[in-house]
Amino acid sequence: MKIAIEGCCHGELDRIYETINQIENEQKIKIDLLLICGDFQAVRNEHDLLSMAVPPKYRSMQDFWRYYSGEKRAPVLTIFIGGNHES
Repeated sequence: MKIAIEGCCHGELDRIYETINQIENEQKIKIDLLLICGDFQAVRNEHDLLSMAVPPKYRSMQDFWRYYSGEKRAPVLTIFIGGNHES
């Protein structure tokens, strides 16, 4: 089983999945599981964005909402482990 591990995602799922795809193509392997460890930033909608306890310059919808809404689908099983910012 091949496992990819990511930390401090900050909602940038597209970039992470693009990197996994690049690694799979370069190394001729298939990643079976992605573990994201903390700072996930699961912003589902505008309300979530406005309730984030971060300076305004860091408030951004990023990509998570597209996966949450079903607009996009994760290309690899993704498990999230909450961190201090998810409390």
